[in-house]
Amino acid sequence: MKLGPLGSDETIFSNIDSLNPDFVPKLLPYRENEQKEIANSLEPLLKGISGRNLFIYGKAGIGKTHVVKRVLEDLNEFGLPGIFVNCWVHSESNAIIGSIAKQLGIIAEPSIERIKNRLSGSAIVFAFDEIDQAKELNFLYAILEEINMAGIILISNKPEFIATLDERIRSRLQPQMIEFRNYKPEEMRGILKERRKYAFYEETWSEEAIKLLEEKTIEKADIRFGLILMRNAGLNAEQDASRIVLKKHVEQALEKLQS
Repeated sequence: MKLGPLGSDETIFSNIDSLNPDFVPKLLPYRENEQKEIANSLEPLLKGISGRNLFIYGKAGIGKTHVVKRVLEDLNEFGLPGIFVNCWVHSESNAIIGSIAKQLGIIAEPSIERIKNRLSGSAIVFAFDEIDQAKELNFLYAILEEINMAGIILISNKPEFIATLDERIRSRLQPQMIEFRNYKPEEMRGILKERRKYAFYEETWSEEAIKLLEEKTIEKADIRFGLILMRNAGLNAEQDASRIVLKKHVEQALEKLQS
């Protein structure tokens, strides 16, 4: 281990990108059962058989999005394409259809008809994250009506959302419900430990800093919060030219996040 201040051309991060919200690690500890259930529900599409539609729910920051993205990436390797749309970012039906078309490489004016023609009857999975943020669901009805060989995943923090669906959508969707339980404290510690291995070089975190990071993440019950806190604490350490993330660096990051 080097001594002295951190040089301007040095870093304590081995992979800072692994702390970004969109980063999907290969290993998703403590979500193996949910990952398998989602994959099993969609795998029939690989054989040209309709899969099950899914409604996935649970609190924010407990792995729903990452697990779905991991499954989509894995299925894509076997030839089943997946489309992922965040309905917080794209809340209008036109914007959602536009995002789908863009991901399929459709340059012309986006429409369900063009999407249907591009697919030509081949199987696909559509995943709509934060579906409760969609301002209306005309796009969903159109997909259910026009695209036959598709698996649809709806993701929400609100378990009651499914009951608010229009009957014409709910009867066509008939989703399988998958609940993501809250992480246990020891599981949250394990996830944070695993992500530190991705993101930082060895021996760059003090025990006091780790303890405070874990304590605040467990208090929030939100892994995303913990990853942002971890990243910002690391950046604070580098600003101090410190080779080790100290408790004060986590405290400084906390102050900024809570202000």
